[in-house]
Amino acid sequence: MWNSISGRSLPAIIILAAAAEGALAQRMAPVPGIPIDHKLTIEKCGGCHKTDQNGMMGRLSFMRTTPEIWQQTIKRMMRLNGVVATPAEVREIVQYLSNNNGLAPEELETAFWEVDHSLPGHQYDHVPSAVGTTCNYCHTIGRVLLQRRTRDDYEKLASFHVGLFPGAENQFRPRRTQQSSWEVPARIDDPGPNGVVSIAPARIDMKAPYPIDTVIDYLAKNQPLITPEWTAWKATMATPKLAGTWAVSGYQAGKGKVFGTLTIQATGAADEFTTKLQVYYPAKDVTLTRTGKGIVYTGYSWRGRESAESKPAASADPGSNPTEWREAMVVSRDGNGMHGRWFWGGYDEFGIDVTLNRLGSQPMVLGTDLYSLQSPTTSRELRIFGANLPGNLKPKDIDLGPGVTVTRVVKATPSVATVQIAVTNSLPVGIRNVSIGSATAVKALAIYDKVAYIEVTPDASMARLGGAVAAKQYTQLEAIAYAAGPDGKKNTDDDVRLGPVPANWALEELYSTPDDDDVKFVGSVNDSGLFTPAGEGPNPARKKQSNNYPTNNWGDVWVDATYSAGGVALKSRSYLVVTIPQYIRYDQPEVSK
Repeated sequence: MWNSISGRSLPAIIILAAAAEGALAQRMAPVPGIPIDHKLTIEKCGGCHKTDQNGMMGRLSFMRTTPEIWQQTIKRMMRLNGVVATPAEVREIVQYLSNNNGLAPEELETAFWEVDHSLPGHQYDHVPSAVGTTCNYCHTIGRVLLQRRTRDDYEKLASFHVGLFPGAENQFRPRRTQQSSWEVPARIDDPGPNGVVSIAPARIDMKAPYPIDTVIDYLAKNQPLITPEWTAWKATMATPKLAGTWAVSGYQAGKGKVFGTLTIQATGAADEFTTKLQVYYPAKDVTLTRTGKGIVYTGYSWRGRESAESKPAASADPGSNPTEWREAMVVSRDGNGMHGRWFWGGYDEFGIDVTLNRLGSQPMVLGTDLYSLQSPTTSRELRIFGANLPGNLKPKDIDLGPGVTVTRVVKATPSVATVQIAVTNSLPVGIRNVSIGSATAVKALAIYDKVAYIEVTPDASMARLGGAVAAKQYTQLEAIAYAAGPDGKKNTDDDVRLGPVPANWALEELYSTPDDDDVKFVGSVNDSGLFTPAGEGPNPARKKQSNNYPTNNWGDVWVDATYSAGGVALKSRSYLVVTIPQYIRYDQPEVSK
């Protein structure tokens, strides 16, 4: 039988109606979320975020993130919506939400640089360009990568941005005309040998999705609320048993290797610990002692602080011996290792990249004071750092690989063995293990024939003016030596890193505008590669061509390093931008208190 109005059969109409009803039911079905059952959280947040019969709390049940973002969210609720809570209550809520609605270790690792205040490479390297250009306009990409939400909550988050920051509307949904496309100005590449190279103007399809739609699609697919990683971690999450002594090995740019011990003690709170730290810098012959506290969130994520026992004397080098530093580390799944960064400074630009291993009764080799040894070397003293090292060491107990001979044990203690070594001629370039008995430090010492070149690291960086109203942001540069690898060619994948070398440092003008004079005003670099920016605010002594009034000391320059190796001068340079202070910053230091 045919319906005379629609021309469709009755069964077809029934099927279409059923499909429509199913689609509507699917849209109306409750979105899976994470129940909230913490009394204080419900008490403080429940005035606006209602809880249903299944324990689902508006917004809170549909997002997961780090302690820092939970802390920032609570601050915003107190600032804008009148939430009243004591510091102790806030800490309790942050602890609960980080455990109940946190991130799995694998999810945190994708952007741990946001937590430890380091940034490897460019932020856009970690997300598609649409996400980068849309979200990085106001804040870091790490802040985006460290959240997991439902699609519905991502859409609410976008609406929240527009409501609280109206300028986001043009960023999310740029104004469009009746044209089918519009032209983006030409992009200019680096100057080429024949002058400036330009890219032809691009055309944007005006019918394409708005940027925010692309972002929400990406986040909903790649960063959903519930993931296999979180499900697996939540099922086995437990408070780690960290009490004991830990061997510390690390590296600080400009200061070199760091070795020491961290003693962790349990407290009355299951997730909180006290610490005692002692670390030694072989290159500087400096020992630092600290005491502190640590908190573990989500069963693995350490936040801590270490303070000097007495206030250090004033120093011209803010990268050494700070009064206090903060810690962000990840505890390994077996509970016997940690890694992360300890950081300080006005912008957390100084820091130690650290690895911790739980100490038992067995010997442990952490590394050496030297980074590399040249072949041949007739006699050189080498210090091997570790823990539980035997006191009666013999040369035969120490293995540095073929062609490297320990001729004498100068001194041996449980934490360091000082030995005399000789390196035979014509050894292949490579990185050796260092072993004492069965204990081994993997890839601890490089063997090389000659230094082929140096590279300044970082190859591009940013400093900020300051000193009056705002803190200065310093930049620590290093000249790293390399040997050509087995292929004998420089700048190839098999080259061997030989460690930092004592270079001569200088600033050079990067000419980008007429009468460029940035090098006179931006700041200075010392003989250890530390760049100190100038003060902020207008400088009466500086006037740009286009403005006859005093202007700031900002600008961009080259930082040049020169190192002599075998009578050959090796050079490298880094690009440095010196800009104004960052007066508004995203940081939640309370999570380590």
